[in-house]
Amino acid sequence: MDNWLQKRTQLTPHRLALSFHEQRWTFFELQRQVNGLCTILRPQLPPAGRVAILGDNTPELYFGMLALHQLGLPIVCLNKHLTTPELQYQITDAQVQTVLTTQEFLPQLEAVTTAKSLHLIALDRLKWTPQADWPAQPTDLDALASVMYTSGTTGQPKGVCQSYRNHWTSAMGAELNLSVTPTDQWICAVPLYHISGLSIVMRSLLYGMPVRLYEHFNPQAITQDLVHGRGTIISVVPYMLKKLLAEKQESYSSAFSYMLLGGGAIDQATLDQCEQKHIPVIQSYGMTETASQVVALNPADAQRKIGSVGKPLFPVSLKIANDAQPYQVGEILLKGDNLTPGYLNQPQRMAEKTTESGWFRTGDLGYIDDEGFLYVKSRLAELIISGGENIYPHEVEQVLNQLPGVQASAVVGKTNPIWGAIPVAFLVTTRNWQLTAVQDFLTGKLAKYKFPKELHLVDHLPHTANGKLKRGELLQWLKKNE
Repeated sequence: MDNWLQKRTQLTPHRLALSFHEQRWTFFELQRQVNGLCTILRPQLPPAGRVAILGDNTPELYFGMLALHQLGLPIVCLNKHLTTPELQYQITDAQVQTVLTTQEFLPQLEAVTTAKSLHLIALDRLKWTPQADWPAQPTDLDALASVMYTSGTTGQPKGVCQSYRNHWTSAMGAELNLSVTPTDQWICAVPLYHISGLSIVMRSLLYGMPVRLYEHFNPQAITQDLVHGRGTIISVVPYMLKKLLAEKQESYSSAFSYMLLGGGAIDQATLDQCEQKHIPVIQSYGMTETASQVVALNPADAQRKIGSVGKPLFPVSLKIANDAQPYQVGEILLKGDNLTPGYLNQPQRMAEKTTESGWFRTGDLGYIDDEGFLYVKSRLAELIISGGENIYPHEVEQVLNQLPGVQASAVVGKTNPIWGAIPVAFLVTTRNWQLTAVQDFLTGKLAKYKFPKELHLVDHLPHTANGKLKRGELLQWLKKNE
């Protein structure tokens, strides 16, 4: 397939590609920026292997990500909230030698113990001249495009490999569900290092769609942009949607299309508010392993199918394990070219998550109604989604167990009206720990969004006969104490 950036520039050179505050680039101008950056990066980068990125949503990082793909180098996406040990693990596991970043994040990267062997390139320090030509290679759909780490139930994160075919299939599935028109502009206030952000970059090239980039989520500024027609589509998680609802005092522009909601379930009260304020919301279901959404609910069905995440997109096959009948809960299984080819350095993990007939085990429980709409009952049984960030309890528990006097620990997600869910910790301990002291202990060992927001000291934890922790019973304890 032709190189995506070159092809898009050939097709619509004068169409707006990217805006950031008052700066604007057409696809022609975007390609020239990327070509110029490629010229100065090529001598500084390895001829093969993977290159990491770390930073806020800035034009420099956007150009850098596109430049890496022009150079044929897969991107390892690092979460800016990671602590030094977490960064250390992912950089080492991905065998990264070079990181593209900005000056703000240099101290964070220099603290990594392998920093002496890392080549750190601050994109906002570089000066380059826009260039008309660059000999970019054609896009190989089966080549590795990106790697994103997700926390694992065993405590160690796993690198999810994403091919160009994965991104292509994801973009085509989304377009067939609810098409993006040439007049649409996608607001990107989700991180570029998340699949939600990277998928917007890919769709921009494939659809010829402009992106309005934000350094971070700013509900006041975004609301003003939506009111004045500077953006027609926006990707949000429940936390972002609720903040935008609270901010909305006047009607959005008539050009506004919809909000694409991912990252966890939404409550009925919020959906009702969206309807009252005339905000179309497309609920969706997906994961890093599926290169963004695989199931989506059209706004026209939102009230009629309350609680559903919709139907599988055109390229996606979906069923419930054991050929469950309608409304029968079971594990959600998927097939499609948007599914990851595997996990970095862990080939056995993909085999473990694939059935004999080739279905991908999501680990999520749900059911399909008699019209084919999917309802998700639980996200990975243990997974906590807080403000769009995934938190795996076992990872937090491993660190909590290092606290002096702690004999056992457990972490569960408690429903929260602002964050969707918050992590709550239970400790069996000989010492009278306070929440603030526990959070102080975790500082530098875990990203702050993984910190427990509530703490309960107990004399035992509930287990099954075979020793498995009963997290559901812990949730019942919380309800009794409310």
